[in-house]
Amino acid sequence: MPLDFEPGPLISGALSPVSKASFSGIDADILLGGDKAPFTVLDMTVAPGTGAPAHISFREEKVFHVAEGALLFLVGEERITVESGEHVYVAQGVPHGFSALGESPARMTLVSTPAHHERFFHALSEMTVPHDPQQVEAVCAAFDQAIIGPVITPFDPS
Repeated sequence: MPLDFEPGPLISGALSPVSKASFSGIDADILLGGDKAPFTVLDMTVAPGTGAPAHISFREEKVFHVAEGALLFLVGEERITVESGEHVYVAQGVPHGFSALGESPARMTLVSTPAHHERFFHALSEMTVPHDPQQVEAVCAAFDQAIIGPVITPFDPS
């Protein structure tokens, strides 16, 4: 669903949610996106043990800022625990994913460029549950994404 949040030029100022998307334990407030935006901004809450599976974003550069809790990130082949106040950068084409650690939800902001990642979130949010794997693959292909593995989990020390 193409979104264009502003009928005219974007206005500088405080951001508040213009829409929402939810899927796979992630609730996202979409703060900025659409055809006229220079980038997408999402405020995401991630339920414990859930998150984004390992995937590749072929066109976007991403910066994540963890605001609350902790998340386990996969960036390339490296696993990184990221806590409140820390940041992660993912270049286009680099495999990545994340999951919330601990007993409470984690919260983070995602800034993605070029703007259009909010459309991918909306398309995933509109899918019926349980997700049809072929439909997930079609949505990913439509938005230049490829799922390459499961949601990352901590290593089992045993």
